[in-house]
Order: sequence, then structure tokens, then C-alpha cells
Amino acid sequence: GSFMLVNTSGRFAGQKAHLLMPHLKENDTHCIDFHYYVSSKSGASPGTLNVYVKVNDGPIGNPVWNTSITATWNRAELAISTFWPNFYQVLLWSCITLTLVSFPTAKTPHFLRLQSVEVNAGQFATFQCTANGGTDSGDKLWLQGIYVRDAPLKDIKVFNARRFVALFSVVNATKRDAGNYRCMIRTEGGVGVSNYAELIVKGTSPYKSVFACSVYGIRCCCGMMCGTGDQVPELLKRTEGLLVSGDENQICNHEGIGMKS
Repeated sequence: GSFMLVNTSGRFAGQKAHLLMPHLKENDTHCIDFHYYVSSKSGASPGTLNVYVKVNDGPIGNPVWNTSITATWNRAELAISTFWPNFYQVLLWSCITLTLVSFPTAKTPHFLRLQSVEVNAGQFATFQCTANGGTDSGDKLWLQGIYVRDAPLKDIKVFNARRFVALFSVVNATKRDAGNYRCMIRTEGGVGVSNYAELIVKGTSPYKSVFACSVYGIRCCCGMMCGTGDQVPELLKRTEGLLVSGDENQICNHEGIGMKS
């Protein structure tokens, strides 16, 4: 095990003490069991204890777990399911005693492997986070991204006391939403972390291109239409080739466009 004591007396706000675990790799869930105690004699807040899980030496991202002042020693669990060949590193900013154990987490669900998702732009991207363990209404579930927006819980399906699936949707996905996401659960006993899976967003929304062509056709017809409405289908038919190759200004200013073959 490891132990770190951080004395924040006389320190400036914003200073941090770091405890970095070695790189770990396992084709299963690692349970990291730790005890913490954050206190102050004066009653003022001594700071915050933050826990990060960094994967493959990538960005630290947001904390997966944090707490502030506590009255007594407390216990928490990290259920980390990054899976081989990925490796991870736990970073603890402030104090704790810490032990890596081989038995399953007692109070915190652990996730099975999260699969990547591929969608077209404008569609909903749904991630399915399957976990072993129980959950209740007091747990917090979310989809955490790196440099992309987090996704809230959409739905949860509980199969039995030891298995559930949480569904998350990235709505109206764009190229900006493409990236890596992982499943997160915060329980009373600790936090569960899955592997990162990729969201791939292809192309652009098909609705936008169709709408744009329709606008050009209507504007051209309205600007040049003479006579009865019977000519509209013929005019659209004869300008169809120009809509593909020319821009709006060229098409709408082409004289006699409704008469040429």
C-alpha cells in the first residue's frame, strides 16, 4: 500500500500535492481501495481531494471522484475497466492511504468493454454501458468525453441485482462531437470507470444539402417565371444540371433559362 499526508497549513490557495501510481495494465477490472481523511482544526476547508484516471498517457481530463472536508476516515473504491492493451495511471491530488486489491469491488459496479460508435452527422449516437453490479436512484451515471461535451443518462435497463445497461445519446452529432468517451458511475461507495471508446462522425447532415438545393431552385423560378404555373416542372427539369455545377448567382442570372434545351 501507499500513504501520503498533506499539510496545507501556511500554503497558498491553488497549490497541489500529487500522488501518482505506476502504470497498470489488466484485461479485467482493477479494484483500487483507499481510505481518506480531509480535516481542518479551524473548521475552514483545507482543500479538495481529487482522483483522476489517465489512460495511455493521454490528457488527465476531469476528476472521476472528489470530496472535500470529512469528519472521520472514510473508505472509497475505484473500479477501473480500461482493458488490455490499454494502460492507465491513477493520480491523487492531496492525501490518502491506498491499496490495489484483486477481489471485486463491493459497493461499486464495474463496466464491461465499451464499444465504439459510428454515425452520420446530424444523427443520434448511442453508447451502451453494460455494468456488473447493482445501482439505485442515488447513483450518478454519465458519459465523460475528452475535449468534447459530456452526455447525460438517457435510459437505464436493470436486468437483475447484478447487471444493468445504461444508455447515453450524443444528440445531433457533429464533427466537433467526434472523439473518445467513457462510462462513469458515482456511487456512495466509490466510482466506476470504463475504457475509452471512439465516436466517429461521418460526412454532413443529408437534410442540409437537400434543403439548400430546394432553396436555389425556388429562388430561380420565382425570379424568372412568366406565364402560367404549368411551366414550373419544365423549368425545374431544364435547370437541374445547372444547380449541380453552377452557383446561385450564375443560375438565377442566366437569361432565357426556361427556354433553352
